Amino acid sequence: MANLSPSQPNPLRFQGIDVSKATFDAAWWGDQPFQRMATRAFPRTPKGVRAWLAQFTPDELQGAAVVMEATGGYCKELGGWLLEACPSLHVAIANPFRVKSYGRSLGLRNKTDRVDARMLAKFGQERQPGAWAPLSPSQEALRALIRTRSKLKATITSYRNRLKSKTGSTPLTKHCQEELLTCLDRQIKALEKGIRDLSRKEPALGRDLQLLVSIQGVGLITAASVLGAAGDLRRFARRGELCAFLGISPRQFQSGTSVQGKTHLCLMGGKQVRAVLYMAALATCRSKGPLGDFYRRLVAAGKPPKSALGALMRKLLTVMRAVLIQGRPYAATAIAKTA
Repeated sequence: MANLSPSQPNPLRFQGIDVSKATFDAAWWGDQPFQRMATRAFPRTPKGVRAWLAQFTPDELQGAAVVMEATGGYCKELGGWLLEACPSLHVAIANPFRVKSYGRSLGLRNKTDRVDARMLAKFGQERQPGAWAPLSPSQEALRALIRTRSKLKATITSYRNRLKSKTGSTPLTKHCQEELLTCLDRQIKALEKGIRDLSRKEPALGRDLQLLVSIQGVGLITAASVLGAAGDLRRFARRGELCAFLGISPRQFQSGTSVQGKTHLCLMGGKQVRAVLYMAALATCRSKGPLGDFYRRLVAAGKPPKSALGALMRKLLTVMRAVLIQGRPYAATAIAKTA
């Protein structure tokens, strides 16, 4: 490990935690040789968290940190228990793609809970990931509503395509599918009403949604999808961080003079919010106004229409962040510096 200058803070000392439904395996510490790292399994309960904390000395807790791989609700629930039991603890939840790529770089041949915990400890010690910021209850509720709506919309699309194909269908199967589509439509309307009710019940969330829908091409579902996926957009220090978090930053593929691949979206974020932003960009590119003009300038300059749409998606997201930072409805001349 490189020596730190006096002006640099001391690095955090990481433990790795591999999370499963019933237990979690902890490995400490990441600055130890891989095979020498001690590992132990604990129940994934508040009592198990307290048993894990009992392994620390007071000195070890100073500057201690843990890193987990994002595994949906299991790691978030455990992270909440960890912060509740020890508020000063640095808890990081790492992107699974980054963790998997790091594990491959180590050349690990085996995959067990103990090996994964050690690998995570090494990952944390080398990369020093930032602390996890839990969503507020209103943001968690909004995320649940939006994700459920996205799944139901995907189911509707699937069944409508089946009805159009007319392959292997009978009057009974057609009737059942049409009844199901009617039911799903009702559920989607109920979820959209739930989003509106939540915005009225939570004033802070309602203000953010109202600011976002003032942007040309951004409707309630687009605004709610972005907030549900990314949380508070103001927490991102730079616009590029937000675009990368949602998987709409450009990914170049070039090497030397022989490899000149096309630039695509990096696709490392959630696909649901990307689909919503794409549809918002499609609506915006056809409209009058500064955002539509932005798209048309790119196309006139020779940019492929699909690449220009990707740029417009990033522009929309940048403007959404700027509007929330300024706390005022969208005005094209007012967001230039912040965006």
